[in-house]
Amino acid sequence: MSSNLIHKVKAFLGENNITLSRKRTLLAVSGGMDSVVMVELFHQLGFEFAIAHCNFQLRGDESEGDETLVKTLAHTYKVPFFHTRFDTATYTQDNNVSVQVAARDLRYEWFEQIRAANKYDYIATAHHLNDNIETVLHNFIKGTGIKGLRGMLAKRGRLIRPMLSLSQDEIRAFQQEYKLDYREDSSNASDKYTRNKIRHKLVPLIEEINPGFEAGFADRLKVFADLETLYQNQVKRTNKQLFEKRGEDVYIPIRKLKKLSDKRSMLFEYLHPHGFTTSQVDDILATLDSESGRQFLSSNSRVIKDRQFLIVTQNNQTDFTAVLIQPEDKEVILPNAKLVIAIDEAAKVTIKKDKVYAYLDIDKLEFPLILRQWKQGDYFYPFGMALKKKKVSKYFKDQKVPIHEKETIWILESNKKVVWIAGERIDERFKISPKTRSVMTLKIAKI
Repeated sequence: MSSNLIHKVKAFLGENNITLSRKRTLLAVSGGMDSVVMVELFHQLGFEFAIAHCNFQLRGDESEGDETLVKTLAHTYKVPFFHTRFDTATYTQDNNVSVQVAARDLRYEWFEQIRAANKYDYIATAHHLNDNIETVLHNFIKGTGIKGLRGMLAKRGRLIRPMLSLSQDEIRAFQQEYKLDYREDSSNASDKYTRNKIRHKLVPLIEEINPGFEAGFADRLKVFADLETLYQNQVKRTNKQLFEKRGEDVYIPIRKLKKLSDKRSMLFEYLHPHGFTTSQVDDILATLDSESGRQFLSSNSRVIKDRQFLIVTQNNQTDFTAVLIQPEDKEVILPNAKLVIAIDEAAKVTIKKDKVYAYLDIDKLEFPLILRQWKQGDYFYPFGMALKKKKVSKYFKDQKVPIHEKETIWILESNKKVVWIAGERIDERFKISPKTRSVMTLKIAKI
């Protein structure tokens, strides 16, 4: 039995181009059966390794017993031992995440720190075939797209999973053959977590319907992986044609998007990493023929339906309201920009034809000036339009300023009069003339 398992692991490593001879691997060992078997497999294969253990302090004496066993294991195999303790409960509350997410984030960050500090080539986890089955089913239930159907990868950067081809039954037989001591995690028996429900209820039901399900799953994963590669290649080709990067934002031409037969999939693949769900993608697509202005929010991003584009931008609206500017001020820092101020004699000022600059007759200004975000009802007399009044909102529409960019545009005000739409245009009433004695020069730059 053991020789067959060793051969199977070696073949799996070869198929996935993972070479561990003359490499140093950090094994993530919980004390459970799977990770204890991984230690013995590495020992029999003659690979150099160390053991790392995290105590999440969630199960009282059980957690302490796990740590003791793993420490003894490292002593038995005469390999380096690294261990740490996490206040997982506090991390969960502070970061508003589940216990499972907290434990995952904490351990992988720590494993990488230990690996890098001690110059190990890889971090190895003991995930096996049944874990992968549960992962695929879990992804399918959550609706993570075709990427989720290929399951866990054998290698991702410095992380390797050398036991992915082994079933739980094969691992248990190996453990019994070598009489390896291990610890049973009592939380595995609970159906509190979705994965445990899949393990205890869904998988046995599928096996009852199709007794060969588990045995053939590894082959299915290879098919799914090939399909995912083909799919992602198509996504990349479409992305180059469809998604236009403009600064920190992405513009998606609505006309081109509507022509795609697979627009739902393409849009989902792009937006899902930004936190958008399939139902949100459906809602976005339903607005393609509607008026502009609709917005869709995720935790950190926005999709804005503009005239000709869907605009993907950060969800970074600010509560910043206003700041006062006095004649002696030289610089103002805003949430998204910096304003530089200078006052000189008119004869010394060189005019630059760039919208980021404003040149104002200081004698026409009443201090303090107010710099604020624009609001509905604002109006001004655009420079060059011979004192013709215009609403700021109408100016934005005529200039085709995207909705999200309006939120980052600042208004300079003097005694309740708009002086400058920062970065756009000044008001005719405050322009310099041959009679101007002193000029206030303003320059706004995004940060």
